[in-house]
Amino acid sequence: MIPNILWRYLEAPFVWVIQLIIEIISEIHFWIRLKEYLFIRLVFENSVVVKTTQYIKDILIYTLGVGPVPRHVSFIMDGNRRYARSQKVSLQKGHEAGGKTLLTLVYICKKIGVRCVSCYAFSIENFKRPKEEVDTLMELFAVKLDEFAARANDYRDPLYGSKLKIVGDATLLSKEIREKIKLVESFTGKGNLFTLYVCLPYTSRNDIHHSMCKSILKSLQSKDDDEFVLSAKTLSNEMYLENFSDKCDVVIRTSGHKRLSDYMLWQSHQNATIEFSDSLWPDFAFFEMYMMLLKWSFFQHLQDYKHSAFFLTRQIRSRCRLIVNKEVNVNYFDLPDPPISVSVTEKKG
Repeated sequence: MIPNILWRYLEAPFVWVIQLIIEIISEIHFWIRLKEYLFIRLVFENSVVVKTTQYIKDILIYTLGVGPVPRHVSFIMDGNRRYARSQKVSLQKGHEAGGKTLLTLVYICKKIGVRCVSCYAFSIENFKRPKEEVDTLMELFAVKLDEFAARANDYRDPLYGSKLKIVGDATLLSKEIREKIKLVESFTGKGNLFTLYVCLPYTSRNDIHHSMCKSILKSLQSKDDDEFVLSAKTLSNEMYLENFSDKCDVVIRTSGHKRLSDYMLWQSHQNATIEFSDSLWPDFAFFEMYMMLLKWSFFQHLQDYKHSAFFLTRQIRSRCRLIVNKEVNVNYFDLPDPPISVSVTEKKG
C-alpha cells in the first residue's frame, strides 16, 4: 500500500501518464484509420479505375441496346426516410440522395434507348405527413427542377434534349410551385427524344377520375353524337402521361414493399413487368436496374421470336403449297380452237 502522503505527490503524475498513453493510442488509431480511408479513396477515385468501370458500363449499355428496349420504365422511389435513419443523417439529406439516384438512373435509361421514364415522387396521400417534412420535400423539389432544366439545356450534359413534365393534381400545389413548374416545362418543351414524367402529387385513382371527367366533358361538348366514342383508348389519351399512358413496360419498386400504392394501376397491364427490390432507393444502383432490364429484354426477345416464327412458318407453308401445286405454263398457240359461238339472245321463230 502506498502511503497517503506519498500518493498525494504521485497521483497527478500518474493520472497524467495514463491520459498521455490513452491520447497516444487514440492518435495512432486515428492515423491508421485516416491512412486506410486515403488508400481506399485513392484506389476508387483513381482515373484508371473510374474509366475502367465506366467502360464496362458502356459495354453493358450498348449490349442491352442491341435487343428489345422498354419504351416506358417507371420507378416507385421508396426508402429515402429509412436510408436517412440508417445513415444517421437528416431527412433532407436522405431525400437529396434519392434525387441524385433518380438523375443517375434517368441518364442510364436515356442512354439505353428508353423513350420515357416516370417516377412516383409524391402521392396525394403524402400530404398527411408532418408539415415540416412536406415543406422540405417541396423545397428540394424546386431545387431539383432548376437543376434538371439547366442540365437538359446544356449540350455537354448527358441529359441534354430531355423533356420534363410534372403530372398530377396541380390544384394541391402552391402558386409558387405551379409557376416554377410551368417555367421549367417551357424550358424543356422542345425535347422529343426522351421524356421524364415526375408524378407529383399523383395517384392512379385521381388520374382515372381526371381522365373520365375530361372525356365526359368532351362528349357533352361534341355536336355530333356519333363523333365521340368513350373507349379505353379515349381514356388513355386524356390521362396525365399523354402518349405514354397506354402502357408501362417495367415498374420498379424499391425498399422491399411488394405493392403498387395506387400507382400505375391503369398502365401496368398486358405483359407489364413489375419488379421489387429490397434495396432502399438511394442505394438502388446501376447493376441492379441493369439486370431487371436485361431480364425484360430477354423474355421480350423470346416473345418476339415466337411471334415472328409463327408468321415465318405460315409463309414457308404457303410457299411450299405454291411449289407443289405449281401450274404449268402453256403456249398460246398450243391451245385448242375456241368453240363455235352460239347466240343466247335470238329466239327461234
